[in-house]
Amino acid sequence: MRAAVALPLSAAPLDARTAELVGALDPAFLSLVGWDWDLGVFFYPRAHPVLGIGECDVVGCDKGFERTGPLCSGCRLRWNKSGLSLEEFLGAVTRYNAQHVTQSLCRFPACGRPWRSPTAGLCQNHHYQRVQRLKVSMEEFLVHPVPIPLAGFGGCEVAACNRYRVSATSPYCDAHRQRLTKARADRSFDEERWRLTTAPVSMGNEVSMRGLPRRLVAELLYCVQVRTANGIKTYGFWLRTLCERLRALRCEDLDGLGDPLAAGLRGQTATLVLTMRKMLGRLGASPEVEARKDVWNLAVFGFGGTANFTRIHQSALREATKLWAADDLPRRRGKSVARALQAKINAMAELSQSLRFQREDGGHVVALLDRGDITSFCTRLAFRADAGELSVYQWIRTARSVRAVLNRWRTLGLTARGQILEGLRADFVMGAEDIPDEPEDSEAGKDLPDEVMRELCDNLDLLEEMSGVEVRVCTEILIDTGRRPDEVCRLPLDCLERDPDGSLVLLYDNHKAYRLGRRLPIGKATGAVIAAQQERVRRRFPDTPAAVLKLLPSSVSNPAGTKPISGIWDQHRSWVKALPDFLVPIQVQEDGRPVTKMRPFDKSRIFPYAYRHSFAQRHADQGVPPEVLKELMDHRHLMTTQAYYRIAGPPARSHRPGDGPPVRPARQPRVAQGPRAPGLRARPPGDRGSGHRLRSLQGANERGRGRPELPAEVPLPGLRALHHRHLLPPRPGGIPR
Repeated sequence: MRAAVALPLSAAPLDARTAELVGALDPAFLSLVGWDWDLGVFFYPRAHPVLGIGECDVVGCDKGFERTGPLCSGCRLRWNKSGLSLEEFLGAVTRYNAQHVTQSLCRFPACGRPWRSPTAGLCQNHHYQRVQRLKVSMEEFLVHPVPIPLAGFGGCEVAACNRYRVSATSPYCDAHRQRLTKARADRSFDEERWRLTTAPVSMGNEVSMRGLPRRLVAELLYCVQVRTANGIKTYGFWLRTLCERLRALRCEDLDGLGDPLAAGLRGQTATLVLTMRKMLGRLGASPEVEARKDVWNLAVFGFGGTANFTRIHQSALREATKLWAADDLPRRRGKSVARALQAKINAMAELSQSLRFQREDGGHVVALLDRGDITSFCTRLAFRADAGELSVYQWIRTARSVRAVLNRWRTLGLTARGQILEGLRADFVMGAEDIPDEPEDSEAGKDLPDEVMRELCDNLDLLEEMSGVEVRVCTEILIDTGRRPDEVCRLPLDCLERDPDGSLVLLYDNHKAYRLGRRLPIGKATGAVIAAQQERVRRRFPDTPAAVLKLLPSSVSNPAGTKPISGIWDQHRSWVKALPDFLVPIQVQEDGRPVTKMRPFDKSRIFPYAYRHSFAQRHADQGVPPEVLKELMDHRHLMTTQAYYRIAGPPARSHRPGDGPPVRPARQPRVAQGPRAPGLRARPPGDRGSGHRLRSLQGANERGRGRPELPAEVPLPGLRALHHRHLLPPRPGGIPR
């Protein structure tokens, strides 16, 4: 039985926000943590998968450990000093000799005073009576007719403490009475303030929220509830440190703490404050209310991150951009919504800045904006790009974004009578001629040479050692299937199926194009990798239904296995950096004769998405027709797939420096008949990334209409279930699993 001094947190009526917070608390969660509004103590359950703390293995120790087991912090210190092994220490230590801080009531029936110690089990008076006067055992004393129950002295007057006084002469518990003696040495000591701000006696699985305003307590409880529901641990020492700091600063709510670093918090505790504020900002929010703000919390719209409109200085343009963003968000998907949206908002901020500099009215009068302002804006972008302030990519992206937003304003009817942009002239638009030409580039040329792929596959064991088995499995699936990293990371556990003919199929979702339930034929070796990972996941989460499990579960804040890994970019980069330099052959001319030399390969070109390009180029090199490769890569347009091919007459393939020994060219598919009809074949390695964009087959057909020697239009047959399985080539020869 523990001490339970009831002290209401606040008798004042609840304000609207506090009532909203209290109403959002789940009774099941409050019961889980043993919450009582009068007691004000948060109890960590021992066996909970998120909030639970482990039991110390030392016999007689009633403390637990939160992070590093199997010993509590006190027993770990004793073990480190003992010089014994853990097994020897646990066998030699039979009781916990450190001073106990646990307080409970006297074991004598109806006695209201706290015990003298856990060993004594009785209050000071009853212990003296049993040992010195009656000299009987504990069992005999509890039923002896002479002792009588004693009235308690009340609770400790420290606001945060829920312990009992031990004497009638002091208004504090024994621990705070000792602290008071030390605190009085300071001449400026204020005992009344000390009562309100001093920390409670820390317990292993308890966090006292006594002495805090009711609204602040409701905020903390709500945030811990949300974190627990999301599988995020909130360690007791984080919450305890935060409560002590809030109490010392006399904060009324979490925002009153200000900057957590300036308030004296560090590390994970400061991060905890920031995450809690985000959670509180989402409570009670709605898209309609959020859309009126200048800084949006995109969690209200179902995404992560924020959207900042404050750099658009003209109020009409800023409000119109908000309306555009609210219309655009429902069509966004993926994890980079905030970044993509903010990029377009920043482009409009560039237009806003141009209007401020170019116009006398600063661009605030909508009816005066005209084509001249667009010309000035385009000139400003060109000047900044020429001065090196903007890259060519940023220049093109900014111009395209502004054009898209301006056009969308009109289709949304924002320029109509009575609307926010009423009177905006029709020539305040950007045309296609205002967008600079895009540099010649394509996805082709970003594939990895066979020599590099071979070295990477040889060192997959090192990747597993550095980052874990999930990262290795993800990398192997990327290499073998050519899927996007996000698609592989989010694979469900049941992602492997068999067709009626026994062939293996990978089920995945194309999140980028929002094409769900896609089917990709895979080889037996890849299927074995996936099957082994499925077995590991089932062993790790035996109680979670398979329908909600992920193939690659995260090891962070994921007690049920329903949360996938967020990505492997950092782990992959560290792995590649740890590997020795990659050497690829290059052929040069010396004295008129070809000579093969080895040169280092740029490691910055080795990233997870490069495996997708390598997969596509490998299939193109093997002669897979473009319309089949389009289906295999799940591309929207054939032009994207054609980047891995070129239009050429003779089927002979040039040899790229760095390819190693020349390889006999594969059979090239033909797209036209006749003795002079050129064929469609894979781009020679020397052409990949050479800066020359390939002309599309459709465009070549249109430009050469009526000329029989040009290729005919590429047929795109209806998609048939896995009709191209027999065309799937294996990994490049010699690359081990």
